[in-house]
Amino acid sequence: MSLATVHQIVVRRLTSADRSALEKMYENFAPLGEALGLPPRDRERRRAWLDSLAEGIQLVAYADGALAGHLILLPEDHEAELTCFVHQDFRRQGIATALAEAAVAEASQAGVSTLWVLIDNRNAAARRGLLKFGFHIAWEDRIESKFVYAVPGK
Repeated sequence: MSLATVHQIVVRRLTSADRSALEKMYENFAPLGEALGLPPRDRERRRAWLDSLAEGIQLVAYADGALAGHLILLPEDHEAELTCFVHQDFRRQGIATALAEAAVAEASQAGVSTLWVLIDNRNAAARRGLLKFGFHIAWEDRIESKFVYAVPGK
């Protein structure tokens, strides 16, 4: 499904009712496995990966009723690793920004003061989006970069 423009974005916590739609989103996701090995290419490994995320805070974004994105926060102490995937049919339409804004609110409620994300250096779109949102580069090497974000008020 390809949409020219998204009219309504709804972001909320993942529920068990979303699991089938989430698996379907990843089944048709491109590119699989190119973001530092995520999402896994193999269906069974993707399911195991999704199961392993149950300990974290998971958000989903629906665009005009279709599941368009998935964000995961994995808190540890006062920091949380952030991972975000937006289906290719919905990129550059505000989905990642809406998910990130909701993630900041969730992090604040959870007592998290810093969000961090690792990205593959070939992912120029993620790099631009993170910088635009307010993340800054903590370090980088030839393969990946770590971006951090200070949660306001924490």
